[in-house]
Formats: sequence, structure tokens, C-alpha cells
Amino acid sequence: MRGVNDRGFLNLWQIVHRATCPAPTSTRWQCDGVDWHKDRHSFSGSDYALTLEVHRLQHRGGAGPAWNLMVTLEHWWGANGVALKTVSWARMTTGDAKAAIAWLKQRERKSGIASADS
Repeated sequence: MRGVNDRGFLNLWQIVHRATCPAPTSTRWQCDGVDWHKDRHSFSGSDYALTLEVHRLQHRGGAGPAWNLMVTLEHWWGANGVALKTVSWARMTTGDAKAAIAWLKQRERKSGIASADS
């Protein structure tokens, strides 16, 4: 895994998101010292629709260094509802990517679900 914008990282993040999110409609939750916030934005025009999900994870320190991570998912659809494109990316807004990756790997092990990159 080369960093937070690597496909392996995004797969790991998705596993942890699915394992820790209390419900699909949840916008805030806490997990092992990390505050998780999810914002969802959508737009529908005559020829396309767009949904944007922004996930912000904040580790305040205590057991390990403090860090903040943003993960964004874009979903685009055409006028007929056919998926056009899905894009995901991640950035550290503060702190060290290695600390965020270590936290996600620890959560993955606790979930009992292994990624293909493990």
C-alpha cells in the first residue's frame, strides 16, 4: 500500500466503513477513538445526476498520534439512470498517513473481514 490514494487503501477503507457504520443513513459515529462524519450531497439535472459522499475521520490522539482523513466518493448517472462513472479519492488533511493506515488495518483485523491486499 503506497498511501491513502492507493486502490488497496480505498478497499481497506471500504471494509472498515461497512463494518463500523451503524446504519446506511448514519451521519456520525465513533469507533476506537475515531470520530467518523459523513455528509451526502446530491444533484439531479435533466441529463445526469450526481451524488457526492464526503467522509471525515478524526483521531484526536491519546492512543497514537492525531490525524484527520477525508475520503470522497462521487457517483454519476445518465438521464436513463445508467451509471456513468464512480470516482473515489482520499487525502490526509492533518497528520501522518501511516498512522491512519495502521488504525484501519487494526479495525480490519477486529472486523474479521480480510481485504485482498492483506
